[in-house]
Amino acid sequence: MGKGDLISADTHNPYWSNSHHRHFIRGVVRFLIYLCAFFLAAIAYWIADNFGEPSLEQLLYHAQFGMGGLIDTDAAVIKSFIAWCIALPILGALLLVLIEYSIALFLTHGSTHWLTKPARLANIHFIKVFYWFIGHRAPLYALTAAAIYFGIQFSVTIFVHNLFGKDYFAAHYLNPTTVKIEAVQPKNLVLIYVESLENAYKEPKLFGKNLLSSLDHLKGLSFTHYKKAPGTWWTIAGITATQCAVPLKSVSLYDGNDQGEKMKSFLPNAVCLGDILHEAGYHNVYMGGDALGFAGKGMFFKDHHYDEIYGRDELKGNLTDAELNYWGLYDDQLFAAAKAKLIELHHKKQPFNLTMTTIDTHGPDGHFSKYCKSLGVKTFESIVECTSNQVANFVKFIKKSGYLKDTQVVILGDHLAMENPVSKKLDRVKERLIFNQFVSNSHFERNRNHILPFDMFPTILDFIGFKVQGGKLGLGYTAFSKEIDLSLLPNDEEMNQDLLNQSDMYLDLWKHKSAL
Repeated sequence: MGKGDLISADTHNPYWSNSHHRHFIRGVVRFLIYLCAFFLAAIAYWIADNFGEPSLEQLLYHAQFGMGGLIDTDAAVIKSFIAWCIALPILGALLLVLIEYSIALFLTHGSTHWLTKPARLANIHFIKVFYWFIGHRAPLYALTAAAIYFGIQFSVTIFVHNLFGKDYFAAHYLNPTTVKIEAVQPKNLVLIYVESLENAYKEPKLFGKNLLSSLDHLKGLSFTHYKKAPGTWWTIAGITATQCAVPLKSVSLYDGNDQGEKMKSFLPNAVCLGDILHEAGYHNVYMGGDALGFAGKGMFFKDHHYDEIYGRDELKGNLTDAELNYWGLYDDQLFAAAKAKLIELHHKKQPFNLTMTTIDTHGPDGHFSKYCKSLGVKTFESIVECTSNQVANFVKFIKKSGYLKDTQVVILGDHLAMENPVSKKLDRVKERLIFNQFVSNSHFERNRNHILPFDMFPTILDFIGFKVQGGKLGLGYTAFSKEIDLSLLPNDEEMNQDLLNQSDMYLDLWKHKSAL
């Protein structure tokens, strides 16, 4: 390399300059750009790998809880997040900056410094072409590629539409406070949310047999087309939709509130299932295997009149960490605790609502409990079957105990399955539908088979003996009452497009009553 080459190299070289300070600043800037690019790509991949393919709304919703929501999960989740989303981007960015610096030293000075060894081992012509035409712009290229990947992964274009589209929510939401609700022949309620349970698991063509046959043998009533809806795609969103008939989405972006870790109440102005049952004299109990702090689940039940709320920390008792799973209790441990609680509640002679959420069928790999492994369970499909058998056995216990004379049972998938070992099989199903079953000694007739999560709120009330005037609450219509004018049901296409749009009425549901 001649003197002219050296001058030219120095002119364009993003690292080497007469000023070491300037050289250091450029290196730091390139490092930070690379770090941002790697972080965007890593967080998108990590979330998809652990939670399926969430929307940007879902990501922002969880971000509202800050690190608190993450800390309340299992240590393995925290370690995975640190490894993939913090350590790996830092190491990747540092490695690229060192490689670029090595190439810069080699091209400008032919240095024998140890940092130039990677460059000296490579093809010199390839290095020149890469460095002068690509290398000095590489951080921007990397950031652009990561932003595109992130945007595709989280449907950013849809999110932008939600910011400026028409207010669908205000046009269709019916506040339950304006509806007359009567307890005509009220019965107890056992409401079981089964993690990621969908009808596709019944398909012998996919799995060799019906994995949910034990639930089918309960001979409960089911709605054959129970479909997902916007803002209902993950557990707490599914719970909110079915108990309050509203979607779940981030609100801090719209109203400027610092709702992250300062979030102190969960839809305080929404009237939900627990609120109505409380007013009717019910004792509301929630039991779940994971931590109450994750995604604000405990806050939801507390703010909507659940009298007893049990999560991982409240239920684990003397169980060691080795006896718990990725999130908390295994399903067999949860059902054992729920059985004891059910006996206690029934003996008190006060109307009650026992709500539960399972966890073993959670992606990405499911959780192999000691109980299921003792039965030979070795695959994810077998976990699904083992969990469905445990739910069925719990309902059989209710029947055998004679509780069905005054107790109704509702079994729901909280949402469609996310990323798991059988996702490719599930994706082959033309129309994926959420599992649901209503178990009762009484006879019920459907007014339709197509329902959404929002419809579950008035439908469950109808099922346990409440009369909802007009049959509508929130965004939901009861699927039992014949009084419903089916022509009033929402248009699915319009709802899918506009429900998550910005809405002042929706924001009001989140505001403290003193601020209204």
